[in-house]
Amino acid sequence: MSASLLFVGWGVKAMPAVAAEMSGYRQFFIDQGFLGRAFKLDVDEYNLSLSFGPESIPQPGVLHVITEVSSATSSKLGYARFGRDVRVEWTTNAAETPQTIVIKLKDPSCGVSSWHQCAIEETYQGNSKLIRPKQSTLGSAEVQIRMGATARLVEVENYMAEGSASWYAYKKCPCAASPDFPKGTLVRVTKISDPVKTVVVKINDFGPERDIFPERAIDLDKVAFAMLASTGAGVIRVRVEPLAPNDPDALAYGRKVLAVKPVTTIKPVAPKPQDEWVL
Repeated sequence: MSASLLFVGWGVKAMPAVAAEMSGYRQFFIDQGFLGRAFKLDVDEYNLSLSFGPESIPQPGVLHVITEVSSATSSKLGYARFGRDVRVEWTTNAAETPQTIVIKLKDPSCGVSSWHQCAIEETYQGNSKLIRPKQSTLGSAEVQIRMGATARLVEVENYMAEGSASWYAYKKCPCAASPDFPKGTLVRVTKISDPVKTVVVKINDFGPERDIFPERAIDLDKVAFAMLASTGAGVIRVRVEPLAPNDPDALAYGRKVLAVKPVTTIKPVAPKPQDEWVL
């Protein structure tokens, strides 16, 4: 159901013009006719949608949507932020109230960076947490938040930036296996307990499986692992960062690979005598 069918009020009329541009307020009466039904409210002027499942609303009430534009470029958790902060609240005389709501925030500039995706940061009772959508979509994120929380659209890495790393003996090269990056990607791996130690590796295999090793960010070839720690350590904590083709470390990796390639000597071949033609 469209938001226009339920819309009942604009922002406070006495609000100064500048403040009106920075914040907004919408109010929706959810009456008996919406109980037991799934429905969606599209608030296009704020680039958001709100959805309820068929069993989400126990009793009629009023849904309040309060938005605010912030001048900060980073969220409370330090992520790049986009668009407005959106707070959703519910008032009713009934004893039972909705506990959650599905919110979708949109901004075409979000998620366009390489190796990044849109997510929603929820702040509830002073505590903030990141909620990643089940499905990554360019320019938007849709997740379930708690009623009474504030949500903001943020851009996050679509790979595990920090986690554990183990080693395996495979090609004996500065390479690695990853469940996040396609083969051929160059990745910088840094030992968290000793940030001076880093190694650039090329992804040449898939793994480890996240459902089996949920904390494993990457598996390094034995040669690469030994550049960060003794292989006897088995597993270490690392930070993972994909490299752009023009990154200095990526260019240096390419030069090293070319330097170790064997040079093929081409022996000159004596030309064969041409056939003689009799005219």
